[in-house]
Amino acid sequence: MRPFFPTLPLKIPYSPGISHWWDPMWWIFQIVVMSFLLLGLRKVAMDIDRARGEQSSDHTRQ
Repeated sequence: MRPFFPTLPLKIPYSPGISHWWDPMWWIFQIVVMSFLLLGLRKVAMDIDRARGEQSSDHTRQ
């Protein structure tokens, strides 16, 4: 039976296998990277919304 969680798809020749610490560290690394990406995209989206809001309020004042 195959393992439930995916692992790194690279096979290292002449290696007895990947250490047990690798899978948790890989998942933690992915979570950290994706969190930074999502927070960065959130900041960009909020900046765009703020700029559009200022433009629309400028048009309504005139």
